[in-house]
Amino acid sequence: MKIAVIEYRSTPPRSAQELLEAIERRNHTPIYLKAHILDAVISGRDIIIYHGKEEVNIDAAILRNIGFFLSLEVFMKRLGVLEALAQKIPVVNNPVASFTARDKWRCLLKLSMSGIPVPETLITENPFSAMHFVSIRKKAVLKPIMGSLGLGSVLIADPDVAFNTTRSLRNAGIPSYYQVYLEKPGYDYRVFVVGDQVIGAMKRTSSYWKTNIAQGAQGIAVKVEEEPEICNLALKATKILGLEYAGVDIAYDTMTQKHYVLEVNAFPHWEGLRRATGVNPPDYIVEYIINKAKR
Repeated sequence: MKIAVIEYRSTPPRSAQELLEAIERRNHTPIYLKAHILDAVISGRDIIIYHGKEEVNIDAAILRNIGFFLSLEVFMKRLGVLEALAQKIPVVNNPVASFTARDKWRCLLKLSMSGIPVPETLITENPFSAMHFVSIRKKAVLKPIMGSLGLGSVLIADPDVAFNTTRSLRNAGIPSYYQVYLEKPGYDYRVFVVGDQVIGAMKRTSSYWKTNIAQGAQGIAVKVEEEPEICNLALKATKILGLEYAGVDIAYDTMTQKHYVLEVNAFPHWEGLRRATGVNPPDYIVEYIINKAKR
């Protein structure tokens, strides 16, 4: 069986390389495809996918990333090619579901409409709306609409700072995404889902308000039976978004005494989870897609 890993970099980054190695360990053929040189042709009722000049002949694919800072036209082209590919073979995660999750606003909107608790969140281009939101909520986190690892997230407690920040972003053609600040008890959760099971979970502890592993937080393994509510919430969120593997971030707010899904990552990193739990997600992801391709 030929199984591809799709990324946009010229050489496979670590996560893609680990997936390629996991495919090879199972005696299947790993293939690395670069998103920017994938093309699609509609020919009658058939769809032909090319990687450069070569026609793509694979049995399944694992989608990892298609690139950052893309124009709308380039983004739609790459998404459209992957949608075409997904008409022919299993692609995990599904391209459309992946980019719904990557868009933090659309992700939370879909979860909220399905009854999943999410933090109060504002999306705006209006500096006065941002100022009012922070004034009422006292503290809010400004996040990139598309981003990961906690990079670019800023804690804002001053309404005037919110006003000036949103005005500057608007002038640069960028909308603002504010999420009410949750009073965490010094940790939140990352739950890793593959298929219909939680393969690993951890508490991410930190004295800093950001609890991302990439921002210096420490991971502590959590068993499913220790936190059934957290794990069930992660499974539900993953299913609602139509994802087949995901890293789900969940936080407990000491003020409301409730758990909230912060975001769902369709292209999750796993180094921190592996160190904390000993679980190797690439093995589970590859096993899942092999079984899916056989069906």
